[in-house]
Amino acid sequence: MHTVVLGTGLAGLSAAYEIAKAGGHVTLVEKENFVGGMACSWKVGEYWLDHGPHRFHSRDKQLVEHFYEVLDSEVVIRERLSRIYMQGKFFHYPLKTQNLLRNMPKRILLKAGWDYAWIRFVQLFKKIPDDNFENWIIKRFGRTLYEIFFGSYTAKAWKMPCTEISADWASQRISQANLWDTVKKTLNPPKDGEVRSLVSEFWYPATGGIGQIGRKYAEKLEAMGVEIHLSTPVTRIEIDDDGMARRVIGTRDGQEVAFECDEIVNTIPLPRVLEAFDPGIDAEVHTAIAALAYSSIVFIYLEVDKTSVSPDHWVYLPEGHLTIHRISEFKNFSDDSAPGKKTVVCCEMTCRLGDEIWNLDLESGSEIAIKDLITVGLIEAGTARGIDIQKLRYAYPIYDLTYKENLATLKRAAKKVKNFHTTGRQGLYRYNNMDHSIAMGRRIGKTIVKGSDARADEVAAGQEYFG
Repeated sequence: MHTVVLGTGLAGLSAAYEIAKAGGHVTLVEKENFVGGMACSWKVGEYWLDHGPHRFHSRDKQLVEHFYEVLDSEVVIRERLSRIYMQGKFFHYPLKTQNLLRNMPKRILLKAGWDYAWIRFVQLFKKIPDDNFENWIIKRFGRTLYEIFFGSYTAKAWKMPCTEISADWASQRISQANLWDTVKKTLNPPKDGEVRSLVSEFWYPATGGIGQIGRKYAEKLEAMGVEIHLSTPVTRIEIDDDGMARRVIGTRDGQEVAFECDEIVNTIPLPRVLEAFDPGIDAEVHTAIAALAYSSIVFIYLEVDKTSVSPDHWVYLPEGHLTIHRISEFKNFSDDSAPGKKTVVCCEMTCRLGDEIWNLDLESGSEIAIKDLITVGLIEAGTARGIDIQKLRYAYPIYDLTYKENLATLKRAAKKVKNFHTTGRQGLYRYNNMDHSIAMGRRIGKTIVKGSDARADEVAAGQEYFG
């Protein structure tokens, strides 16, 4: 039996790894000239660069053991530090009561406390529905904290009003259940294993950036005889009258390349792979595809003439007068990423494909990034310069108020092809973490090897906290 895996992100690589380890015949097809997908790394000078802050964390002991196996135990462990920088002060994120009390002006604290008490009182008589991001936050934290911390950053990063964003985003990305939960967790820190507790430790490759995971997967796969076809975008998937995919057609060097298949594992964006189906999809599916949007990101990488800009792994910048919404510093992930007396700061700007931000070049993007970091006091004039720019088209699936219905239409179309499995962040249009993608891929691999459903679709499908 021959399995063709579309995409060499972490989901595709882990699926192929499970199949190959069990002795299965598997081939990977990738449009880029590298493996790893969004979790890739590349070198500029002496620096290893990632697409923003990537980290591996999990409470699944077997998954952590798998991570060590793939990386040959060449791993470092870091204690996560992520904060919000606003009005000249750092606020821990997720919020911590003591830090909040110390940094927030007293009048705003009183207003936040009143707002929270008031909203709890109101809900005794009229329940606020969890029908969008704004309502989800306000009913749990009050309007003051919503406007200061949650709403301002989310609207800026997503480029849309919070009333148009699904509450799913909040339930998966905010660790505290409500403001009182924040206070309780400060006074009595949660024990390991509690559902919404923060995973403070994370694992990261000792060398080579986060992309070392993908390179190690590829190295082991090729040693097992697996073919990895890079620079080969998929253009067509031929489906027979019985609803079985029989051939994957790609293009390499201007020529068509065909791969016969018994099973397909898809990890490339679900809308794009459905558009490759032959025979094609119907009008209803095309309409749903058009309604599913993505947020794109432009990354600007600045070399800075100092050993460190901050101790944080990443910092959120929610203030509206700044273009950048988040920065990360790779030296804080691994010493190998930025050796020496200088550092690199990755500056992220969300956008839509084709807009003004998307069309920035390195020079103009660096000017914006440098200006923003000078404005907030993280660097000084004349100490930073742009060394690279990267753009991700399919960075975040946009959880708007209709995404579930449209996604369901796409998934029904995918299930009509009996030997077609779609998984991973891109294959499921799901904003999950990298550990989820690896777990999904492994389960799909086991499904194919054992011939019974290992329930890959259940990974990261609930309302649990993903932080």
